[in-house]
Amino acid sequence: MNKAKKVNLVRGIVCRTVLVIFLAFTLLPAWVMIVNSFKTPNQLLDGVLWFAFPLNFGNYAEAFNKIAPYIWNSVSISVVSTVGITLIAALTGYAFGHFEFKGKNILFAFIMVNMMIPSVLTLVPSYLVVVTLGLYDTQFAVLLPYLGGGAVMGIYLVRGFVEQLPKAVFEAAKIDGASEFKTFVFIAMPLLGTILTTVSILALLNAWNDIVWPMLVLDSDRLKTIPLGLIQFNQQQGANKGAMFAGYILTSLPLLSYFVLNLKSFMDSLTEGAVK
Repeated sequence: MNKAKKVNLVRGIVCRTVLVIFLAFTLLPAWVMIVNSFKTPNQLLDGVLWFAFPLNFGNYAEAFNKIAPYIWNSVSISVVSTVGITLIAALTGYAFGHFEFKGKNILFAFIMVNMMIPSVLTLVPSYLVVVTLGLYDTQFAVLLPYLGGGAVMGIYLVRGFVEQLPKAVFEAAKIDGASEFKTFVFIAMPLLGTILTTVSILALLNAWNDIVWPMLVLDSDRLKTIPLGLIQFNQQQGANKGAMFAGYILTSLPLLSYFVLNLKSFMDSLTEGAVK
């Protein structure tokens, strides 16, 4: 083995070792959460890194009974906001990427400015708007800001994707007599499937995990989302941290399931973006 091969071998071993270490630190919190979700308070005193037997499945039943009332709230808000944001991003991004009109770049720049403003700076203005419209303590108070400001990143992604699509496909559709609406629905939407999957994942993550905005505009317990329900549940648990961890896992399963089901489209969008 020559010197160059030895250097490459050592470099590969070092890189893989570093990656494994980073991966271990990344997965360690999830491992600790899973392990301790099956423990009783007494079992937690013996250590937090390994399973203790017998496994306590009652933590999951207790957690589900407590957070179930909040699940529908999060599901309804997340589904409506995800579908709405994805549709807005598709329509707006397609318009900016496909059509030429006066002031297009200036208008797009105004939209992109929203990406530069930290979301925390918009909390007070958004709150005042919600209160002025009489929407405080309603699901609309949560949904409208999501729909209004959540599509900015999606518009940016879709526009860049549309600009890379072959123009000949759209020209052929026009020659065949297809209207702009039919061209968008039957030509553009199937081609945008992978990038819209990415947009929907980002929108779902934001709506499902957001805690600050729902905390500001929701007061009734019957309207609270899962993150707010988890806070209340954790305050009630006291020493039973196993049920708390079980609640965390249960609330993460819908997100994990959606991501796994759309993993191929998500990876395809990343690959296509890298190639283009």
